[in-house]
Amino acid sequence: MVEHGGFTGAQLALAMSQSTISFQINALEERLGFSLCQRGRRGFELTDRGTAVYEYSHSLTSALSAFEMQLGELRSKATGVLRVGIVDATVTDSALGLDDVIHQFIKKASEVDLRITIGSPEQLIAETAKGGIDFAISPRIKLLPGYSQTEFHYEINSLYCSERHPLFSRKLVTKADVEASQMVVRPYANKSELQHFPNAHVGAYASNIEAQAMYILSGHFVGYLPDHMTVTFRQNNRLKALLIPEAQIRSPFVIIAPKHKKASLSQRIFFQELRKRVGSAEKSAGKGQAADAKNKMPKVRGM
Repeated sequence: MVEHGGFTGAQLALAMSQSTISFQINALEERLGFSLCQRGRRGFELTDRGTAVYEYSHSLTSALSAFEMQLGELRSKATGVLRVGIVDATVTDSALGLDDVIHQFIKKASEVDLRITIGSPEQLIAETAKGGIDFAISPRIKLLPGYSQTEFHYEINSLYCSERHPLFSRKLVTKADVEASQMVVRPYANKSELQHFPNAHVGAYASNIEAQAMYILSGHFVGYLPDHMTVTFRQNNRLKALLIPEAQIRSPFVIIAPKHKKASLSQRIFFQELRKRVGSAEKSAGKGQAADAKNKMPKVRGM
């Protein structure tokens, strides 16, 4: 209920009626001997003790997962739960090929319960911090104390406008034209999207790539998108890349993991498959990124 904002969200996520959920909460409160939450007209809210129980539950879940994985290590067999956080809008990145990585991982670690969380970098960091995921695959963000950020891949982002935007029909677009337009940016990008346009007018902020694409497609904003996700829009003449290649951005992708935790066997298998996939894709493309990807693959503790 906490993670879904109350009864309504929990009902949808658990496929249970409100009365069933309420009964289970009441039963748990009776066993514990104190109230976990306030519920009524003012909505759902944890009590102080309820907040403590919720936080303790994360520690318990992580400990049980770690115990199961450690037993697997002793048997040299990957078991338990592997929780992977992946930034949104990566499914169209054929060079990254996470669908192939997942396919191979499940073949080699069939007893592992693989759980994937999709979100913005901020959401993934929060989940990593509270133990909700084991590691995150994300664009590089600000330096995080206590976490490693190991670069292993990059994607090219270009500046786009839609067919509704005045710049779409321009044969010649200048830096001044872009800076005179409204721009949409992602806060987690840490102003990297403005590196070529320091005087740009930021008119909107997007929490993720899909939201950014919607802003751009509206015709009111220009902004950056990964080239791999714009192919169909370009083919349908709905998006146009501006100032190529001088305004393009090379966005490094990293694996974010807690420094104090040793990589489990299941994590090592996942990283190995990621290494193979990225290296193979870049080798096939015959580009210099192949060497970069191979040399910069994660040297995660315990591998």
